[in-house]
Amino acid sequence: MGRQKRIDAKERGGAGESGLFSLMLTDANLEMTSEPAAVRSRRKQIAEVLRHPFVLLAIGAVTTSLLVPYLNSKINRSQLLREARLNRAIEIGKRNTEFNSKFNALKTMLESFHNQNVRLVLQPSELRAAQLKFRDDFSKRYLELDETAWWWYSDLEKEASVLDLIPPNELQALDIDLEKYGDNLHRHFEVLKPLWQVLTSQDYNPNDQTSRDKVEQIIKDVNKGGPLFQDRSDLIERITRHFTSIQ
Repeated sequence: MGRQKRIDAKERGGAGESGLFSLMLTDANLEMTSEPAAVRSRRKQIAEVLRHPFVLLAIGAVTTSLLVPYLNSKINRSQLLREARLNRAIEIGKRNTEFNSKFNALKTMLESFHNQNVRLVLQPSELRAAQLKFRDDFSKRYLELDETAWWWYSDLEKEASVLDLIPPNELQALDIDLEKYGDNLHRHFEVLKPLWQVLTSQDYNPNDQTSRDKVEQIIKDVNKGGPLFQDRSDLIERITRHFTSIQ
């Protein structure tokens, strides 16, 4: 008897669960059927319209007209940035080559002036006239180099910042390297000053052995500027990489 009661209770419980599930389905069906027929019809019409080939074609055309120009704009900007960076890198190399050429020409000009005076054995009046002419010629070329040497790399820094040619962290590194480059230029110009001063002074006498020895020692010191040249070459390479290493 006890066992039979447990079976009957179990069956009644199962029947109760089945009835609850049936009730939930009935409620869901009532909710679906309670939606107005007009709304269901409207939804069906919209779905059919959206599936129409011409509608799909129109949607694709609109999407393309919006997406393609955007992608083209992004591609064009990336290409322009790459070209601008490459142009700056080429310009950096040209500026360095130009400085090396003109600086070496000035150094050679000073040495040649002294060697010429020693060879010609000039009289004091002739030497004085030669000094005045040399001072004018050298000053013009010196000022020309001075003007071109100092302005270009400051403009490079401004362009890189304003045109967003390189990211901010790279820009900070560029600023440091350009500052070191400016210091290197300053030391290069300082190297020439002692030789320039002695050759244009009134005490300069190429006919006197002591004076000649003094000038030739200064020339040797000037020619020891190799480390400055190498340092600047390394700086130019680093400055160039700020523009060429960006993908």
